[in-house]
Amino acid sequence: MKIILASAFLAFFKLFPILNPPAMSPVFQEITAGVTDSQRNRMAFDISRNTFYLLVSILLVGGWLLKILGVSIDMIGIAGGLLLFHTAWGMLNRNDRVTHLEKQEIESVLGKEFFPLTMPMTAGPGAIAVTLAMVPNSRLLEKISILHIVGTSIGIAMSAFAVWLFYRFSGAFISRLGENGKATIGQISAFLLLAIGVQLTWTSLSNLIRTL
Repeated sequence: MKIILASAFLAFFKLFPILNPPAMSPVFQEITAGVTDSQRNRMAFDISRNTFYLLVSILLVGGWLLKILGVSIDMIGIAGGLLLFHTAWGMLNRNDRVTHLEKQEIESVLGKEFFPLTMPMTAGPGAIAVTLAMVPNSRLLEKISILHIVGTSIGIAMSAFAVWLFYRFSGAFISRLGENGKATIGQISAFLLLAIGVQLTWTSLSNLIRTL
């Protein structure tokens, strides 16, 4: 039990700063500004569930799968960073008037709970890298490995619950800020997302350059 609890809290305290739901919840609210409250709440649940499934899958098979495919975490980081940059740039340069094309884009958000709203916006390359680092070094079927995997999975579930909590209930606070307040939060969130995209791309690119 001690091993399970230690692994759970260690996983949570490692993942929570990377997932950073307090900072990402305004981004989620801005991206889903055109959907209804019930749809947004459902999306928040789907994203948190997908985050749990994704990270647990990475914990169980991620290291082995990436070796088979020959894909590095740094390559994922560059691709994810560029996608976040593109999303944030569109948010920063969006006009107040909603065009027909933008309406179509808002409607298409409803089908993108996994990509890109879960991966890479919520559980991006950083979260994947942290999860891969928590894969037990011992054999999978050994008792110590099973205990670590169970504990780490609990920690991932706690982190995913935190994502749902902030995504689900942050809208009530943001709605009280008024139109100017929401616009300010939206621009700050877009700039934050832009910075995260640049940081992911630069960090991953730097790691690749060092291997040359």
